[in-house]
Amino acid sequence: MFDADSRSSFVRAIISSFVILLALLVPPVWAAQPLPVKVVVLSMFENGEPTGDKPGELQLWLERNPDLKEMPFTMGEYSLYYSDRGLLVACLGGGIPNATASTMALGLDERFDLSNAYWLIAGIAGADPEDLSLGSAAWASAVVDGDLVYEIDAREIPDNWPYGFIPLGATEPADGSQDVSTGWTLDTISFELDRGLTEWAYQLTRTTALMDTPAMQAFRAEFEGYPLAQRPPFVTKGDTLSASTYWHGEKLNEWANDWLRVYAGESADFMTSNMEDSGTLTALHRLGRAGRVDPQRVLVLRTASNYTMPPKGRSAAWSTTADYPDGGLGALDTAQRVGQTVVDALIQGWAAYRDQLPRAEARIPVVFDTDMAIDDWSALLFLARHPRIELLAVTVSASGEAHCEPGTRNALALLDLVDPHNQVPVSCGDSYPMDGYFVFPVQWQKDMDTLSGVAITPSVREADPRHGVELLHDTIAAAKAPVTIIATGPLTNIAQWLDRYPGDSDKMDRLVVMGGALDAPGNIIVPGFTDDNPNTQAEWNIYVDALAADKVLRSDLPIELVGLDVTNHVKVTKEFAAQFKARVDNPAAQFWDEVLDANQWFIDSGEYYFWDVLAALAVVDRERFCEGDMLGLAVQHKETDQPWWPSSDKTMPSASSMGTPRRHFAAASAGVIEERDGPQNTLFCRDTDAEAAFELFMNTLTSGDAARD
Repeated sequence: MFDADSRSSFVRAIISSFVILLALLVPPVWAAQPLPVKVVVLSMFENGEPTGDKPGELQLWLERNPDLKEMPFTMGEYSLYYSDRGLLVACLGGGIPNATASTMALGLDERFDLSNAYWLIAGIAGADPEDLSLGSAAWASAVVDGDLVYEIDAREIPDNWPYGFIPLGATEPADGSQDVSTGWTLDTISFELDRGLTEWAYQLTRTTALMDTPAMQAFRAEFEGYPLAQRPPFVTKGDTLSASTYWHGEKLNEWANDWLRVYAGESADFMTSNMEDSGTLTALHRLGRAGRVDPQRVLVLRTASNYTMPPKGRSAAWSTTADYPDGGLGALDTAQRVGQTVVDALIQGWAAYRDQLPRAEARIPVVFDTDMAIDDWSALLFLARHPRIELLAVTVSASGEAHCEPGTRNALALLDLVDPHNQVPVSCGDSYPMDGYFVFPVQWQKDMDTLSGVAITPSVREADPRHGVELLHDTIAAAKAPVTIIATGPLTNIAQWLDRYPGDSDKMDRLVVMGGALDAPGNIIVPGFTDDNPNTQAEWNIYVDALAADKVLRSDLPIELVGLDVTNHVKVTKEFAAQFKARVDNPAAQFWDEVLDANQWFIDSGEYYFWDVLAALAVVDRERFCEGDMLGLAVQHKETDQPWWPSSDKTMPSASSMGTPRRHFAAASAGVIEERDGPQNTLFCRDTDAEAAFELFMNTLTSGDAARD
């Protein structure tokens, strides 16, 4: 039995214990709520002070995001920086141990709610000169550790071994076919990142204008025999090898390429070497097990500050400790500039991206059939750079202005200006029209073959060996969605394709054709070449292969005809050329600016229009750039026994592409478009938004944010 005092003491003790327990279980209302984080940017090193001096990987983030506020971080190498926008920037410290410890400490920091945060690892790296140039950026789909290995001294490597590194669980160096499943700690060796998220980031940033400097250019020039290493900086996709050891040289570069294929699969493509990322990914995956972070929301961006092997004539020993050109400033700028685009997109789209990972927008699958003339060059660059276009293939219509070999060669080189790692196949069709003998002026052909004398770096790729019609068929057959064809030269390839593969039309979405004229005057009169030609109605593409054009227009394909009636609204002027010049900020735009300079006479003549460019714009936005009527159309191609020799090529084969004797067509009416009875399958473009056309073209070929010198 308790006396009164004892009972009172007991009750007070019970109440006190309950209050203490309640305080432990329920945080007081005045306790600070964790700060919501949308994006974490992880850099790895800094030089000196965080701002105001020689930059490391942290400094540009702080200087270009002035709303970031410093927060102490006793468990890390550097302070943290937080913005009310939901951006958190950290500098982990160099090497895998620092990266692992700092990431783990950050992930456990109760001041932050990281449960939905995206993680952007953005830092500089060594680059494989087979794949990248200085200042370039590579988004990784895989991170592979390079420290967890068997290693023997280089002086004791067997003669038949390429290097002294052996995968754990193996007995000899990697060759891609080994079974390394018995190796230990495999969960910390290879990390596959979300490919959909990586693709989204790449598509968002692939045309970013990047810094280039004279020092970077001079160092790149030393890498003869490595054409991609000598290019101006670009953004691409490529995997990364992580090792605290700062390795270097040709033999170890070979090891790095082999190593990634062993641990990340045969499709892995080693491009960059780093010293932290496998540690960072290890920590994030451990934190993911505890529900602190989502390791699926990780992006890895590495930029080239140096190469992983020396140029010819230099030793690996020299190259290992050589200074980075400009102290790596180009790579530091690229890491921040490209990364910032992704950060801003994630924060601005947070309402959608909080609960669902972003994915690249569905793009329009396109085959470009082109005769590689001056306006085809700009149309090709537009299609290759526009984010809504998925360029599947390029087929050259060599019955047009450019000949087959230079046409395919130039197309490959132009594609490389946009992405040196592109795999768009390019092939050529017949060199003559289906029937008839008409050709473009010889001087035009020479100018088109040589890109108006503008120099361009040749592609390392070769033309696809398939005939253009076969490439067109194979591409459509393999496409995952209905394909749009844009044809901006004579319709030779398209007509032959319809003849050979009529079933392909079921897999087509649209055929956009630049060619023809209905009410507008023609444009085939060229002084000194077609003097006295009575035809004032035909347009060149249709005139050269009138039979092919008639076959195409009479088909059941859904066609949009971008002819002279509408292209006459988009004259290229010297004012436009000046505006474009002021916005040049990347290799593709630089090339086109030089083409405009080389063709100033053409602009001054008042006869240069955005013919093929307008057709390319219509592929992206038909409603804005192709207003017109649905018509049934046909093309005149009357046979004659009185050939028009001035615009004919007497050396053409005597047989047509159908195997019949090649005919002459009456020059007075060849290529003239007329309305016909029957299905109205052609949208004939009559009007367009000219101002929007020029603006969209400039916005696509330039970034709108010129890189700093």
